Amino acid sequence: MAERAPARRALAATIVLLIVAAAMLSAAAALGWAQLDLQVPLRGVVQVRLKGSAVLPALVPLALFALAAVAAALATPGRVRWLLGVVLLAAAVPPGVAGLRAAGGHWLTGVASSALELSARSVPVGMATVLWAGPALAVGGAGMLAAAGLTLGLRGHRMPRLARRYQAPTGRPRGTHPQLPPEKGFWERMDAGEDPTASGYPR
Repeated sequence: MAERAPARRALAATIVLLIVAAAMLSAAAALGWAQLDLQVPLRGVVQVRLKGSAVLPALVPLALFALAAVAAALATPGRVRWLLGVVLLAAAVPPGVAGLRAAGGHWLTGVASSALELSARSVPVGMATVLWAGPALAVGGAGMLAAAGLTLGLRGHRMPRLARRYQAPTGRPRGTHPQLPPEKGFWERMDAGEDPTASGYPR
């Protein structure tokens, strides 16, 4: 039991990282990343705000993927967890790169010009003003995804697989049970998925 404690803590930490990553990426998609002044014909100078979802449309799908990875991390065996870890590391690259590139106003100005589908006569006035909360959350969410991916890749094979414990015993012949040694207590049997109250168990 003592040997499983670090593996369970690593699994719990991975789940927390994925949930936090999903929240941060969702917030990064909803927040503004830049403000831009545009010279619009017949309207003069108009200020527009560029949201994270316009800068990087993949932010919301990546947030949903992080939530889906929670279930995958709980249910899959070690080799699949290693593959999931690699995918998470790859998924961390786009928001991390976009958040870091947002530090340059020139890049966001170009992104805004294409993402907002400006008319040919609308001209940006100066560079975009960076709003730092959105890019910072994107970088933070990317870091959480990467940390979860590394943990699954390095320690996923040691983490407990919760789905196996709670699956229905459809493959067992009726009346047979994979019994634990008699000295095991009531709660240990329950934890292993057995029914200590069923007939045939030693009392």
